[in-house]
Amino acid sequence: MNNSRLKKKVKDLCPCVRRYEFYKKAIIYMDNKNKKYVVKQNNCNILQTYNYLNSRGFGYLPRLAYADDDVYVYEYVNDNPTPKEQKMSDLVKMDALLHNKTVYYKDITLDEIKEVYENLGFKIDNTYSYYDDIITMIEGEIYMSPSNYMLARNCSQIFSCLNFCKRQLDEWYDIMKNKLKKRVVLLHNDLSPEHLIRSDENVLISWDKSVRDLPIYDFIRLYKNNYDKYDFNHLYKEYTKRFPLTKEERKLLFIILFIPPKLDFNTSEMKQTINVSKLCNYLVTTDILFMENEAKNTKEQNDKVYE
Repeated sequence: MNNSRLKKKVKDLCPCVRRYEFYKKAIIYMDNKNKKYVVKQNNCNILQTYNYLNSRGFGYLPRLAYADDDVYVYEYVNDNPTPKEQKMSDLVKMDALLHNKTVYYKDITLDEIKEVYENLGFKIDNTYSYYDDIITMIEGEIYMSPSNYMLARNCSQIFSCLNFCKRQLDEWYDIMKNKLKKRVVLLHNDLSPEHLIRSDENVLISWDKSVRDLPIYDFIRLYKNNYDKYDFNHLYKEYTKRFPLTKEERKLLFIILFIPPKLDFNTSEMKQTINVSKLCNYLVTTDILFMENEAKNTKEQNDKVYE
């Protein structure tokens, strides 16, 4: 549903609308009583999500005013100013609560386990080949660009992380091949500090992408989007203290975190240099997170992930 159709829907729902404004994929409007509402496209059966969460005792939701097959409307909530670190901490704690309230065990087959193993194995090998080809090309240059020089100097980090992922993936498979159940939760699947509204009653908004899956994926998404802005060593402890992860879940989490993203080398030299620097920072930050929290549980306890 585009903005014009969403705008028409607002007018149908509230002919006396005083004013409205577009905000990302939503419309915020005010009625003739100066009460504000948010209208979003309903592409996830939001009523079913609300009913499920309320039945599980998770009530940190904006108050729903209307819902049909096209849109849903909830009351606008003013966000009280809060230090960003405190807000992120509260978000992680609320996510742990969400997972505690919605966790259950689901049957899993060996074919499903093999599919995860093979997909991640392919991604690891493919990423290794991608960077190996790039490094081979760079080493053939007479004069390296700043970004290529930085990548060449730090390529051992990339390859060591990928080798670590392969070892951990084999260990994960050895654990999982005899499992008959896996833990599943309702994931918010779009965690962001801006989606936690601090008011008289804290609410978590933007449930459009919610899905049932392994609990680690909320943390993975949050980490990848914010690893350089917050102390995730503290946040990881806050989360796992409230929702302890199993051994296989921890392994899978760090396997996914340690697979480096593929950089786009078809950009300007300045942007390319910045991206390589960010990649190196990401790998170092992730290694610190692993060493301070999980290394004691693995054979890597006395060594860095990369050397």
